[in-house]
Amino acid sequence: MTPGSRAAAFSPLRELQTLQPFQWSAGLVARGMAELRIADALGDGRRTTEQIAEAIRAHGPSLERFLRVCELHRLVAPAAGAEDSAAVRLWELTPAGHLLRSDVPSLRGFSIAVNAPGMTRPWELVADVVRTGCPATRTVWGMDHWEYYAAHPDEARSYAETCASLSVEAAEALVASVSLAGEREIVDVGGSPGTVLARVLREVPEAHGVLLDLPWAIGYARETFEQAGLTGRVELVPGDFRAEVPAGGSLYLLKNVLCDLDDEAAAQLLAHCAKAAEPGSRLVLLDWEYTEHSSHVHANDVEFMVLTGGRARTEDEYRRLLAAAGFEDCRRLPLAGHERAPIALIESVRA
Repeated sequence: MTPGSRAAAFSPLRELQTLQPFQWSAGLVARGMAELRIADALGDGRRTTEQIAEAIRAHGPSLERFLRVCELHRLVAPAAGAEDSAAVRLWELTPAGHLLRSDVPSLRGFSIAVNAPGMTRPWELVADVVRTGCPATRTVWGMDHWEYYAAHPDEARSYAETCASLSVEAAEALVASVSLAGEREIVDVGGSPGTVLARVLREVPEAHGVLLDLPWAIGYARETFEQAGLTGRVELVPGDFRAEVPAGGSLYLLKNVLCDLDDEAAAQLLAHCAKAAEPGSRLVLLDWEYTEHSSHVHANDVEFMVLTGGRARTEDEYRRLLAAAGFEDCRRLPLAGHERAPIALIESVRA
């Protein structure tokens, strides 16, 4: 091996910049910043470390060290034009940091939920998941992912906030893409916190809604419908869709539900929907689509694999599941405003 070979020239300290091992902390730093409400303390202004520490009741020297790693991950930055001295440094939010505020539309709940123990600890066993094909949550916690949330209400609330924030835009796109006129009974399966169903009911004022979800999740849906003034038009059903689905709906909604289920459980759920639906009733499915083009869905897909045993699917795989359960006339609908996104919107009819 010559002195000029790669092995001879290898420098661990230099190559650390290539591997960037500090990236593992990015999500945890965002979660810490969100939980400490640093973004709220800064808002649209600029403040010193001491001022932020007083606002959030934190230990000043520790906060200074934490803010430096927040800067590394581009969540805060030294204020432009401020004197470059730690004693007088002024901090301000970056565009990414503004996403952690609670006083404006943001992804604060998302940043807490996806980086909390319920979602991160099972990833410690990702190598075992790849070897065995079995999710890691039960191995880590002794319960499945949804049972974990029932036992950890603080994390469950952050998860509900995540679902609500991500569902607002999806709900608008859905009502712009699916014909809803004439629907009388709309059943949202696994629909807590109710963001989508609330928007659909506002679109179809003559319709009645039914939302089915696990008992621990129903409370978040109740809050949504109370705030929307829709409690008189919706029935909240605590239950497990793996056992049964409310009967009599003219339209069944499944938004990001199948992705959390393996093929056997997905087929079972669709069979329950087919049993509950009257002939001619529709089922509308909105879920992540697995494509050949690399996207965030591939990361989501492995997350499903690790946490619940679920998976993202191709359009053909969704169609096959629907047909096997007794739904026909499956057709892909363009999702208004998101036509090129890796999201499948599929309408089908109960045979």
